Amino acid sequence: MDKAIYDIRLARLDETERLQTFIDEHWRRNHIFVKSKTLLDWQHLNNSADHYNFIVGIEITSGEIHGVLGFIPLSQFDASLPDESLCWMAIWKVCAAARGRKLGRHLMAYLTDCVKPGCISTVGATEMTLRMYADRGYQIGRMAQHFVLNPAIDKFSLINLNGMPRPTTAPKAVTPKKTLRRISENELHRSDVKLFDKQLAIPKKTPAYIINRYCRHPLYHYTIYHILQSGHVEGIIVTRTSEHRSVRAIRIVEFVGPDAAITGLGTEWLDLLVHENAEYIDFYSAGIPLEILNAAGFHHRQADSGIVVPNYFEPFSR
Repeated sequence: MDKAIYDIRLARLDETERLQTFIDEHWRRNHIFVKSKTLLDWQHLNNSADHYNFIVGIEITSGEIHGVLGFIPLSQFDASLPDESLCWMAIWKVCAAARGRKLGRHLMAYLTDCVKPGCISTVGATEMTLRMYADRGYQIGRMAQHFVLNPAIDKFSLINLNGMPRPTTAPKAVTPKKTLRRISENELHRSDVKLFDKQLAIPKKTPAYIINRYCRHPLYHYTIYHILQSGHVEGIIVTRTSEHRSVRAIRIVEFVGPDAAITGLGTEWLDLLVHENAEYIDFYSAGIPLEILNAAGFHHRQADSGIVVPNYFEPFSR
């Protein structure tokens, strides 16, 4: 593609409606960003407030947006973190009129060459984009999904075991008892900074990041827990409850701490499920050893097991 065909740059503040229109017409009708400028701004309006964290490819002759690539720097939720530390990729789409012009690749090149994040991550990639990532030398793989079933429920509405035997209850803790304690935003502010300083996984989070990303989300409600052992904070988890036809599931969406912090929590998961009347808890992860997740009381959903643990709730899909 002759790059002169397109003006590739960051989206301006006066292009909000054009950006929303492109998402509505070429990504998904009535997408939440189309219906809620509040959420769009919360997630993608740069902290400097002079542009959106969306790269746009605008055809010069027509002036129309032909492609977008959204990204979310960690600094979006903690301004003390450097912009170039890490970013998550979001919507990446080119319209039919741009096919064959390699616009998608040029949008990605702008992200790597001009925004220059130290690390780029994404989840939920399609087969086509996986090939593009592989061609560019990115590490690709499949996240592991682990789950715990509510022991008080006999018939499941969300999970489909597909005739497989029900997994046994979570194993008993082999470490001294640990507990989960729900905490407030103020308590999170006072969390031991050493816990955050000891993080080995990328990206490293901060209390401010957790607060702005989860406690102050404009639409969703998240719950923050300390993982306690003998009164000492070993880690932090964040959960969100999803629901379909009045049946609930608890999703673990964030974990901060050494991997071993989640071991020995099997009984706590079961108590939480019964207390919240949820069908299951699930946890997607990468890099945490399977033996630690087993010791944490989780069951590994093997891709070929036939067991289906839903991941999409808006709309619901197995």
